[in-house]
Amino acid sequence: MATARKRSSRKMELYSERRIKDEHDLLEFIEALDEDEGIRLDGDLKNHSNGGFIFLGIYRGSYCVNICDKVWNPKLRKHIAGEKDEWYYFETGKEAWRFALKEARRPLHAWLY
Repeated sequence: MATARKRSSRKMELYSERRIKDEHDLLEFIEALDEDEGIRLDGDLKNHSNGGFIFLGIYRGSYCVNICDKVWNPKLRKHIAGEKDEWYYFETGKEAWRFALKEARRPLHAWLY
């Protein structure tokens, strides 16, 4: 005889995020990035929706910064990356950090993923 099992539904996270609290920590995380990691910041960009997102990562040995629109998704009930992609590449983490800080929202809203 088959027995019934109660299933609990869980929200499955594809990746975890860690909040970055200040500019000093941001620089340390940028300089320690692996190619499978990234950093997301809320932007303060006038030409991007809702201030835009700023993504930092490593691509082929360079520090890559992607800026895009920040779009509200009512189904997911959160902001997601939108259009208007801009790509910038830097030789050092400190250069990428300086660039990102110029465009970032204050107070800093950043996450390592």
